Amino acid sequence: MKKNELLDIFNRSQENYIEKKSRKHLKSNSQFFTPPHICKKMLETINWDSFKEQDSISLLEPAAGCGILILETVFYIIKKTNINKLFIDVFELDSELFNILNENLNLLKMYFKKNHNIEIIINLYNENFILFNSDKWKCDNNYLLYDIIVSNPPFKKINQSSDEALLMKDLVHGQPNIYTLFIAMSLKLLKKEGVFSVISPRNYLVGIYSKKIRNFIFNNYSFSHIHTFDNRNLFKFVNQEIIISTYVNKRNTEIQISRNGDSELKINFNNIIFDKKNNSIFVPNDNKDLMLVNKFLDLEYTLDDIDIKVSVGPIVQFRNQEYLRKNIYSGDYAPLLINNDIVNNNEIIYFSRKNSRKTHNKSIHKSARCLIKNSNYLILRKVTAKDDKNILISSVLSKDFFQHELLGLDNNLLYFHRVTNDKYLSLDECYGLFCIINSKQFQSYYYLINGTHTINVSDFKNMRFPNLDTISSIGCKLRNTKKYTKEHCSDIVSEILTI
Repeated sequence: MKKNELLDIFNRSQENYIEKKSRKHLKSNSQFFTPPHICKKMLETINWDSFKEQDSISLLEPAAGCGILILETVFYIIKKTNINKLFIDVFELDSELFNILNENLNLLKMYFKKNHNIEIIINLYNENFILFNSDKWKCDNNYLLYDIIVSNPPFKKINQSSDEALLMKDLVHGQPNIYTLFIAMSLKLLKKEGVFSVISPRNYLVGIYSKKIRNFIFNNYSFSHIHTFDNRNLFKFVNQEIIISTYVNKRNTEIQISRNGDSELKINFNNIIFDKKNNSIFVPNDNKDLMLVNKFLDLEYTLDDIDIKVSVGPIVQFRNQEYLRKNIYSGDYAPLLINNDIVNNNEIIYFSRKNSRKTHNKSIHKSARCLIKNSNYLILRKVTAKDDKNILISSVLSKDFFQHELLGLDNNLLYFHRVTNDKYLSLDECYGLFCIINSKQFQSYYYLINGTHTINVSDFKNMRFPNLDTISSIGCKLRNTKKYTKEHCSDIVSEILTI
């Protein structure tokens, strides 16, 4: 059997499995398989020179699927090192995939026995990777088992009461995503100066919910490489930006950042920490990105500083079915704004939006809880579609837009308002915020520090803005021109904020 024939067998086994399974099955079981070209990109982020003097290497894959990542890694090890023995531990929890993996790895052993003078020892586990290593996690000392770990872990939220979350409770804040626990457990098992490369969503690098994970990483390990992709949705059914993170188990301050192989940036790691309190980091592609983020960070104020708050729309529709109706507002029914009402170029299409099966409710009875006072607000979509070119889609709502004292905002919307309840944003302030947020500069800034299509209140907590007078002057200039395109907003931000 030739190398290409072995690769074909592994690839076909994965393709056949995917064809047999429904979208629902793949998504619910978090089975997002690593394509061969992504495997190679992961392996390119590893510094192989550090293994050239070793006689043997120990390798781990915590969620192996059909084994393509392991196969590519083994061939890379043979090409880049001079070892004579290779120890491999492989985990796969799904029984059907485990059987496919077992057959594939038996072929791998046969191939190496015939074609290479290398002893290869494979241990295959049909086990939950995290729970199987629970004793090692509880131990104060690292077990230091593996020279190299490669991983495409499952991406899915788990309950705080799950066995995995309870085991690693010191790292859990809110509802954890299991991939972050895979990352932490893998690092725990890494030898001194060992390397761990993982493909995962980017959002664990920012935000309060993964702060404990980052603290664990930054206090014990170092990034050596982060690779990003032009395609924001690398895996089907995953509506998040995917990156490759590569770590070393030693103290190291320099990090290399690449994007699709087209650009590389070597930088001190401290320069990409934009929120030192929470150890949140951004991923620049080049020095222009660094300058852009630093210009925003140089602005004086957070929203809290200028008495502005971002909140989630308080109306959860399925809990308010008895109060909803399909018609536009009138009398005792207040207007209900939903995600689809907010569109580009500062438009609100409440009156012209057509009803559909998913977007039919337009008003809510005034006796429903959680209605807010009709006033001036900046309204922002909380969820954008995969194909939306704009991440942040917002519109200014004037208090005169609806002739009603109350307003319902769906919980798929965010709204900007005063922190102080008896004060309200002026129209100039609303338009100033709109102009800044709708600009190319701000959207690039946001994109660099957030990696998901779901916009969260916490995303804005530490972002920097100018003072209220400057925001108002930006808004006044925009209102006078009555041009609300991204290009025009960008020109105003460039002129007034010099960004």
